[in-house]
Amino acid sequence: MIKNLNKYEFETKIGKFYYLWEDKAGGIVIYYLGNDKKDFGNFLENIKKIYGDPNSIYLIDKKSNAIETVIIGYLDRKIKNFDFKVEFLAGTSFQKRIWKKLASVPYGETVSYKRLSFLSGYERAWRAAGSALRKNPVMLVIPCHRVIKSDGRIGRFAGGPKLKEFLVNLEKGAD
Repeated sequence: MIKNLNKYEFETKIGKFYYLWEDKAGGIVIYYLGNDKKDFGNFLENIKKIYGDPNSIYLIDKKSNAIETVIIGYLDRKIKNFDFKVEFLAGTSFQKRIWKKLASVPYGETVSYKRLSFLSGYERAWRAAGSALRKNPVMLVIPCHRVIKSDGRIGRFAGGPKLKEFLVNLEKGAD
């Protein structure tokens, strides 16, 4: 199967973001959104390996005004929900289950790693849930910044602790 995917990068007030996307009949589908260039490169290499033939995926440098407008609107507190579809090109069934459950945590709310694992059907897998979140390919849209420790501390975040604290405060309305 040959797949043409669009990739691009753009600058925001919290740094550069990289994204992989496709425009399908049902709307925009995001496969990757993150703020680390090395992670983005690793993700692209990984999906090429998963799909067998490195030449089966063609990457096209193409900007999405819709994606960039929504992300910037989110960072300016003008948009609270993302209307993009997400498809996971990589990840275990456990990771995908955690990510899908996390997508239901509302804007401005947080959930503990323990609670997230419980809600996902894995009562004692909170550490594994944390590991799954580190592999989340769609930052912000799958809001891993909304997951905190049971004692209320911020915890880890692939984008870094300062960014996680910024995003939690952004959604709670704090400056």
